[in-house]
Amino acid sequence: MAKFKLVAEPTFKCNVLIPRAGQEDGQIELTFNHYSADKLTKLEDEVKDKQIVDLVMKIVQGWSLDEEFNQENMQILLNNYPAAWRAITDTYYKEMLGQREKN
Repeated sequence: MAKFKLVAEPTFKCNVLIPRAGQEDGQIELTFNHYSADKLTKLEDEVKDKQIVDLVMKIVQGWSLDEEFNQENMQILLNNYPAAWRAITDTYYKEMLGQREKN
């Protein structure tokens, strides 16, 4: 069993399945930022009235795609795959809250 630490690592990686119309889901490995519970609540309040890309850019730090990770390319991903934002945020919150799916 891995040694438990009182303070979490600042980032973590997860594979996210992005739904694609007429195809199998695509998989992207994302590097997420880890926020403490109080900072996550403040972040949610901060981006409440902004576009979803703003929240996604706050929680994601990088990706496994060949294209550069930046807000413009994230917006392209979110525009081309409308279910991507939900897949990304659901994966993030499930991981943060320890609600991983078992095989």
